[in-house]
Amino acid sequence: MNKHVFLITAALAASLCGVGCNKSGKLNEPSKGTAPTGPVELKLKWTVGERVLQNIGMKINMEISGTNLPGAINQDMVLGEDYALNVLSADAAGGHELEMEFLGIRMTMDQGGKTLIDYDSAKKSSSGAGNPALAGVDKMFQNIVGAKIHFYLNPSNRVERVEGFDTLMNKMTAAGQAQAMDSMKSLFSEESLKQMIGGQNLPTKPVQPGDSWPMQTDIAMGNLGTMALDYTFNFARWETHGVRNCARLEFQGTMKTKGKPEAAGGVALSVQDGDSSGVAWFDPELGLVVETRMNQNMNVNMTVPMPGRKNATQGMTMVMKQDVTMKVESVK
Repeated sequence: MNKHVFLITAALAASLCGVGCNKSGKLNEPSKGTAPTGPVELKLKWTVGERVLQNIGMKINMEISGTNLPGAINQDMVLGEDYALNVLSADAAGGHELEMEFLGIRMTMDQGGKTLIDYDSAKKSSSGAGNPALAGVDKMFQNIVGAKIHFYLNPSNRVERVEGFDTLMNKMTAAGQAQAMDSMKSLFSEESLKQMIGGQNLPTKPVQPGDSWPMQTDIAMGNLGTMALDYTFNFARWETHGVRNCARLEFQGTMKTKGKPEAAGGVALSVQDGDSSGVAWFDPELGLVVETRMNQNMNVNMTVPMPGRKNATQGMTMVMKQDVTMKVESVK
């Protein structure tokens, strides 16, 4: 299969998972009070010295078809990422400095019953290491693990400044293979990393069960363009999640790319007819979205270079279905 499809799929998957109680640390302690009876503010809280461990997991199924393909290609991919948010400091106005630390990355990809890649940063091994179509991907992941980025948040929890992003890009570039880097930079774009902080989907005023609010946002995906998300969130009810009193937030919406597709490394793509739905649990005592589960479906239209034929391209369509889970593993 054309290597561009793999790279684009990974970038799309990670860029769309920005809306996210394992029994560890404060998550294992029952909530101190009962669920509120009136409106409550759902706002992120950051305690200096706290370390929040989180993971993102994605299961993706794709069916790729094109005029120059002998038949539809079925592909399954599993992506996993572990990271920590360390609360370093707070200012007098209520802003905070957070450090994001990349702890681990896992990826498996099967096509037609054959494993193309099976990578786990903890094992530093991959069955795809000898696959020229995936050259550089293993090394790039190895270089990312251990990297740290600093985010400076204002009192409203909006990111105002980012430090260390250029260093992360340099680590990725050091892995080589420019085409792979162009697509993977979208996976770890600055905007995508901001989404991992969370809080973008929370209401701006106190709410109670039965209340709803809209969320529209654009996610920059580097050379792959801009993804427009349009969601409606509903505070369904208070619910015990693990041993914590949490607000159950249900959501649904649409997603698509904006504007005319621009080629990146010879690849142009657009996403249409994308839909998403899911549920998130917000713990008001901890001030964290402790878990998000989401289903997404989308059609991706692509134009990719034809191997061995200068200036020749081919059209491809990818029907993607994915299940995404974002989960807080511990708060200490």
